[in-house]
Amino acid sequence: MEEFDYIVAGCGAAGCVLANRLSADADTSVLVIEAGAGAVPPEVSEPASWFRLLGSVVDWGYESVPQSGLGGRVTREPRGRGPGGSSNLYIMMHIRGHPADFDNWAYQGAAGWRYRDVLPYFTRMECQEDVTGPTTGTSGPQRITNAGWHDPNPASRAFIDACAELGYPELKDFNAGDMFGAGWHHLDIADGRRQGALASYLSPALPRPNLTLRTGAQATRLLFEGATCTGAEYATADGVRQVRARREVVLAAGAIESPKLLLLSGIGPVRQLREFGIPVVAGLPGVGENFHNHVLAGVMAEAREQVPPPAQNLSESALFTASAPGLPAPDLQIAFVHVPFDIIVGRDHPNTVSILPGLVRPASRGWIRLASADPLAKPRINPNYLGDRTDLERLTQAVTLSREILATAAFRPWNDRELSPGPAVTSPDDLRAFVRSTADTYHHQAGSCRMGIDDMSVVDPFLAVHGVSGLRIADASVMPAVPSGNCHAAVLMIAERLADFLTGGGHA
Repeated sequence: MEEFDYIVAGCGAAGCVLANRLSADADTSVLVIEAGAGAVPPEVSEPASWFRLLGSVVDWGYESVPQSGLGGRVTREPRGRGPGGSSNLYIMMHIRGHPADFDNWAYQGAAGWRYRDVLPYFTRMECQEDVTGPTTGTSGPQRITNAGWHDPNPASRAFIDACAELGYPELKDFNAGDMFGAGWHHLDIADGRRQGALASYLSPALPRPNLTLRTGAQATRLLFEGATCTGAEYATADGVRQVRARREVVLAAGAIESPKLLLLSGIGPVRQLREFGIPVVAGLPGVGENFHNHVLAGVMAEAREQVPPPAQNLSESALFTASAPGLPAPDLQIAFVHVPFDIIVGRDHPNTVSILPGLVRPASRGWIRLASADPLAKPRINPNYLGDRTDLERLTQAVTLSREILATAAFRPWNDRELSPGPAVTSPDDLRAFVRSTADTYHHQAGSCRMGIDDMSVVDPFLAVHGVSGLRIADASVMPAVPSGNCHAAVLMIAERLADFLTGGGHA
């Protein structure tokens, strides 16, 4: 059996970070196994082409179970497949999250994950072109540009002005203050190309002889000797293989595949494991629970003026605000997109812009569960969108705010008429029905292997899986609660911290 010091299952955002940081020690051997193919389409590097990648060969193509909060609709749940993972699909906003997000993680039992604890890792990763505060990173691997500095769409500027007309302050960086206000996004784009984890972390490390990337290799089971994880099993086109880890195995497969792999390996709720005839290694009832995601809707307007062609990532400006006074962090993210949100509407109304009201602190929680004991079968996915009444009410409120932005004088050149929800949707009940019928995934799946110290947590504050040794998790699944905004930067931060834990810098 082949042996490596570390085995990393999954080559998404977190896996790319770990591949780079762990292999920086020439005396440490690292194997990364990835289910997707080694080559990625050229569209991955083209920022304005991200929407073409959804449902493509680099998307797992997951679907949810019917969502009761959405009237029984099934949602598509895009997740990246191939080197770079979901950092090949995401829309490239660089949002750390609000400081209160991470303080809340610590309060829930993730000691050492306060904002002041994680801030050095955000700074370490960043190479930002504009310095907006004392913690802005300027020498890290993740190149970041200011959308307002690179010939932005004039409609994006009008969105910021419209928010100012409604009384919201203009911010110079969502990552340099309390986030409450409107402004330009900072983007993981440089020289006109996507700067996801593939470009920032993996590609520079691949020439190292002590790093092995094995694509077309889907992890199917973890190997144990007693309660110690000793390696992994994976499936290839040529059959099933096994590899051994001299030090540790790390799951970095994401909030859908990481809990699935734990369950297939005998770690999870005992009743579910026995249902599928899987021997129990560690009875952890929280595996697959606490799964959640941001949720959004779409408000569209046909523009009076001609909208310039798509550029950058199509979404250059946004507003963060709260649904009620007194909240310590924003729970609403109102994003602007200078293209039609709905491609069907866009066929007949191509000169359309969209405001995307989103709920970024959802109360609803769902789950990930096995569909069968077949390791290649997709799991059952239940984000439970709008399952909690307050999520429906707050997202409806965000839609109302988006319509107010459309109605401002500043936005008049880009609002000839509202296409969605449309003038017929006026009453609170009509708005709620619109939200239920159109709300969709924000692509920020998280929480299914929660970090903490209580009985429903799956990993401890050093990201080690409870009840076993030699096994850790570093991806969005460990988040007790998804941050208040796009979460790619937080996933990179988690992986940076685990690399420190494993190499001794984080005092694991």
